Amino acid sequence: MKISKTKIFLTILGLVMAMLQLQAQNITTPRPSQYASVTQRVGISDVTITYHSPGVKGRAIWGGQVPYGGIWRAGANENTTISFTHDAKVEGQEVRAGTYGLFMLPSDEDNFKVLLSKYSQSWGTVYPAEDELAVMADVKTTSIPQQEWLSYNFIDRSGNDVTAVLRWDKLEIPFKIEFDVPQIVVENARAELKGPAGFGWRGLMQAANYCLQNEVNLEEAMTWIDQSISNSKGFSNLQVKAGLLAKQGKVEDGKKLMDEAIPMANAFQLNGYGYQLLALGDTKKAIEVFSLNIEKNEDHQFIWGFTDSLGEAYLQDGNKKLALKYYKKAKELAPENQYAYLDGVIEKIEKGK
Repeated sequence: MKISKTKIFLTILGLVMAMLQLQAQNITTPRPSQYASVTQRVGISDVTITYHSPGVKGRAIWGGQVPYGGIWRAGANENTTISFTHDAKVEGQEVRAGTYGLFMLPSDEDNFKVLLSKYSQSWGTVYPAEDELAVMADVKTTSIPQQEWLSYNFIDRSGNDVTAVLRWDKLEIPFKIEFDVPQIVVENARAELKGPAGFGWRGLMQAANYCLQNEVNLEEAMTWIDQSISNSKGFSNLQVKAGLLAKQGKVEDGKKLMDEAIPMANAFQLNGYGYQLLALGDTKKAIEVFSLNIEKNEDHQFIWGFTDSLGEAYLQDGNKKLALKYYKKAKELAPENQYAYLDGVIEKIEKGK
């Protein structure tokens, strides 16, 4: 008896539909090695490690479950992955922004290699070939108290770098991640200033001030601050321009600009400028600015704090008599919760400390 092609097709289609229905009937249940993810920001860049966390469960891990001399998926189940929102360095090796498969190769208990694969969507036991690696770096392990569940964390954070660590059983495997934060921030500022942030004065000033504080991109920073001042002149952007002029060696031009800026300052801006002058060692000018602030803002709710600042400036200038005068005046104006602090300062001055 002949079976028509139509019947064969319908039979196969029915089997496929049945299989799909069976799959659709699956429910979500806990996995022995649970999903986890950890993210750390460095500057304006994020590093994210996504993994599945197995337990020790009484097993020999290093040299046992994880053999020496072979590539390991650095977790369980699917690929462990590591993502970078911007270009970075891992153990000194350059890595483009993106997501990578994270593997490790333990040589022995003390020495591991950290591997980053260009492919990140495989099952974790599909190991990368050598030409698929973006990074292969040697790292040293450290001993830790026994830890049941595998985990990743970030330690030793600074402004430009962080150390990622895998911790499991009695070992910690670290690898350093670095970003060129100033360059990333400047490039991001250029992009953002093409949008709404560049239409007013504040965004341009913030970009210029970042460059000033980090001593990067100073020529473009001057262009930005001039645009900011053109949009709306005020104390903040004039202060940034004065700082940029000082970086160019035009200190006197910067001082003249600050003389123009001072009448525009509010009480907290003047107080902050006074402390900036103190940090630069210009105590005479700081005393002048603090005194002006008190004169202009005698009814301000924080007048006691501004008076305290003047006392601090006189103390730094070596004039203990006037320092004591203004600290005592500050106590007269201060709320009770500041008495203990001010009494302590006054006592030290009176004892000659």
